[in-house]
Amino acid sequence: MLSAGSNRIASLDLMRGVVILMILVININYFSTPSLLRYNPLAFGEFSDVDKWTWFFEYAFVKQRFMTMLAILYGAGIVLFANKYIKQGVSPTKPFILRSLLLIMFGLIHAYLIWDGDILVAYALCGLIVYWLRNIKPVLLISIGVILAFGATSPDIYASMLAIVNPPETSPYWFADAETQEQMLTAYQGSWWQLTPERVERAISRQSWDFLYFTLWRCAGLMMIGMGLINTGFFSGERNHKVIMWWCLLIGVPVSALTAWLYIESGFSYQFFMSYLSVSFYIGGLVLAMGYLCLFIVWSQSNFAKVLQSLMAQVGRMAFTLYIMQSIICGFIFYGYGLDMYGKVSRSELTLVTLAIWVVQILFVKLWFNYFKQGPLETLWRKGYSWGQR
Repeated sequence: MLSAGSNRIASLDLMRGVVILMILVININYFSTPSLLRYNPLAFGEFSDVDKWTWFFEYAFVKQRFMTMLAILYGAGIVLFANKYIKQGVSPTKPFILRSLLLIMFGLIHAYLIWDGDILVAYALCGLIVYWLRNIKPVLLISIGVILAFGATSPDIYASMLAIVNPPETSPYWFADAETQEQMLTAYQGSWWQLTPERVERAISRQSWDFLYFTLWRCAGLMMIGMGLINTGFFSGERNHKVIMWWCLLIGVPVSALTAWLYIESGFSYQFFMSYLSVSFYIGGLVLAMGYLCLFIVWSQSNFAKVLQSLMAQVGRMAFTLYIMQSIICGFIFYGYGLDMYGKVSRSELTLVTLAIWVVQILFVKLWFNYFKQGPLETLWRKGYSWGQR
């Protein structure tokens, strides 16, 4: 479905809007909570029932599901970008390379000055690779993409299956002593400058070894799936999405929910985490992400909540700006150079903080689009690669 008067696909903007808001549900934990508590919430002591339900929702239905969707949408966007120039009789290669280099620049600024969890550099690099494959037959693109996406996680899936047969001993890391807890809880105290060396070190690790070992293959594979899907007319409503949606949801939801619930019932057992939960996470995540994609396409083709559809599409058109804005806001709330709330907010309280940030961002989007046609960073990005073509 093309939006009126443009070559944009309305469902892509809508999905991008939902995704950029939902990834904050997970990313805010990286800003606010020691890494051990994200996987074993009992590591520091008690965990309330409300916090358990919050953790259950995030791990079963959100974590990696929406990041998977974002990579697929980025791949679809590569094809749309190229086709726009081809229709004008212009080669898309130079503007795409300039566009990607600019995204790398933005990502490096984000990673080294704001938050080491940046994904922009990885997306730009993967995009530069898969761009050259966009004209391969869709079935081949999707097939190779699935192989790469699952291949990146295959060592972990294999290790998890071995752990089912031969449960490992609980790692000493799984429960932290008082001194370790204190170190984790005070890790982000200090000024921006004092936190910089650690942030730089983590960013380098993510953009070197982590990228080569995992992110490159996973993201490139997901982008290829996105390119293949858009070339089949998948995002334009030319396929029976309801059948795919129901199959993916009927498989993905029970598998994800059951294993997450059993993990809670096990008392956040290390053995269960390393085995059954990991297998369902890696496999169920992609299945559920595809179910969500179809669900949002079906929604975009319906008349249900049209006002909300329009709002999410506007949010999607400013996804780049909102992503960076989320990092700035979260850094201010949780790090020592701001409100210093790191490790002091419970899982359920983080939900309220997330909702508050959503409200601020949605109000910003509505206000901005009253006066401008593009988001601020989107405008800067587009002008940058447009200027570079002169």
